[in-house]
Amino acid sequence: MFEFHRNWMELFFVVLMIAGVLIALAAPSAAISYVIIFLAGIFSGRLIYEKRSKIQLPYFLIIISFVIGYLIGVYYGSRRVIIALFVVGAVLGYKLYEKGVLKDTRF
Repeated sequence: MFEFHRNWMELFFVVLMIAGVLIALAAPSAAISYVIIFLAGIFSGRLIYEKRSKIQLPYFLIIISFVIGYLIGVYYGSRRVIIALFVVGAVLGYKLYEKGVLKDTRF
């Protein structure tokens, strides 16, 4: 039997990897693939910022699963550029939340 409280990371890992593949396959050009992965990096930076006081390995693995899925499904564009844009987006997203430029309505 599936126990969500024990296996939530594995579930989200698989779901986000599949989502990454599907989103990458839906992108009709390299430019759109680059924009999508950059925005995903910004969202990842927000998650890392939100969990900054208690960063845990499962969140990093879930983020990485989306990127792996995206890299598997990407047809247009360079994989190196996609990884670089994701990292730049994550750092930029973290810094924008840290400086207060972007704000979360829950805080």
